[in-house]
Amino acid sequence: MESEEDIERIVLEYYQSLYQSDMPSGFDVVMQAIEPKVTPEMNASLIKEFHPDEVWTALQQMHPLKSPGPDGMPPIFYQKFWNIIGPNVIECVLNILNSGSMPPDFNATHICLIPKRNNPQKVTDYRPISLTNVLSRIVSKVLANRLKKMLPHIISMSQSAFLPDRLIADNVLVAFETMHCINQRRKGKEGLMAIKLDMSKAFDRVE
Repeated sequence: MESEEDIERIVLEYYQSLYQSDMPSGFDVVMQAIEPKVTPEMNASLIKEFHPDEVWTALQQMHPLKSPGPDGMPPIFYQKFWNIIGPNVIECVLNILNSGSMPPDFNATHICLIPKRNNPQKVTDYRPISLTNVLSRIVSKVLANRLKKMLPHIISMSQSAFLPDRLIADNVLVAFETMHCINQRRKGKEGLMAIKLDMSKAFDRVE
């Protein structure tokens, strides 16, 4: 039976290896096969200077009582006292967005493990969530608000999750119809095959 210290060490080592970069290289061959979809006009819209109204809009889109980060301040604090702290928040966020540099520990994060199932036995039975400070989330939200305007033009129609009016559950219907088609095939010299891929490593890792 592992001690509490052993469990903490195992979990820490697991997530340290999961979220650190392997420093990959040699993307040139892969990139040559990808057709560019971002036009010069779209790129200009993405990289133009950020403005204060984008910061306020991002804050307003946050749930007031979402889990606070290491500083203990939820979004409602910033929303209620915006008339006092607003100028400082705007100056901080715009300086990061327009300069591309962040203060030390700006992205300090609490990692909280949420069980994926009853009676979890392995580290992989937990789903990690990041509890970050509101300022860090504002920066991310401002960037996301700009990017989501471009998504309908650059995302494939086969992408079924994380987009408005598309449901990941649609994949279940597609998989069912695919297997039904394979099972009903009785003629022809060419067979059909379905491949199931485990994408957990692709989504759970930095790279």
